[in-house]
Amino acid sequence: MSEFKVFFETLQRSLTNNEFVKLTLSKPMRKSEGLLNVYVRLFKVDGNEVFELKYRHAEENEFKQFSLDELTVELEKLLLETFRTGCLFTLSEDLIVLVSKKKLVSYRDNAPSFKNKLPEIPLQS
Repeated sequence: MSEFKVFFETLQRSLTNNEFVKLTLSKPMRKSEGLLNVYVRLFKVDGNEVFELKYRHAEENEFKQFSLDELTVELEKLLLETFRTGCLFTLSEDLIVLVSKKKLVSYRDNAPSFKNKLPEIPLQS
């Protein structure tokens, strides 16, 4: 783990404590590429945790599924190459990671936005 160590440790802790709500990546570096933001939700499929990423483009949405290890690699890549902001929503806090134009990473803690987890919905393939 690189400069996103705090972000990934908070993500892991929220999963361990069953407090993870969702994760959002926003503020694209280049709007011309068409990717507006990415939403991350957690689903249980056959007893396994699966993260579904919804890549929201101007015209359509794209969905991909990842394990936790794959998710951290994808998030790091997206934060370094595509987005300036990531917000991890948990039941105990909201952690915002900010990436500057010079690729410097900073964090901001906020009070939790959610008091309850999101309703469980069946995962669509």
